[in-house]
Amino acid sequence: MFFEYNQNNSGGSFDFDAERGITHYVIVEADDAEHANYRAERIGLYFDGEGDCSCCGSRWSEQWSSDKGNEVPSIYDEPIQDFDFGHKWMGPDSPEAYVHFADGRIQGYGFDVKVLA
Repeated sequence: MFFEYNQNNSGGSFDFDAERGITHYVIVEADDAEHANYRAERIGLYFDGEGDCSCCGSRWSEQWSSDKGNEVPSIYDEPIQDFDFGHKWMGPDSPEAYVHFADGRIQGYGFDVKVLA
């Protein structure tokens, strides 16, 4: 199953790390929500809000144990290949979403598809 992490622009900006596959949306393939949270933390997401903006809230939120995920990589339950990336919050040359597959591949989505590993 695939679990989506939607980054809050805490403090008015988004974190971006192409090498680790972190951008506006991070999607993780995992067995369940707990496993997805574990994998997300290994990627570099955090759920304690330490250092985030006190008025904007935490940058990342963990999956609830009741979250079941999606059968395909999705954003707001819409398959990623159908999602409208028109806003380009990360800029014209950076992926808006990275999918972290269980086999270790990382694929970026936005205007251009970029495979990292």
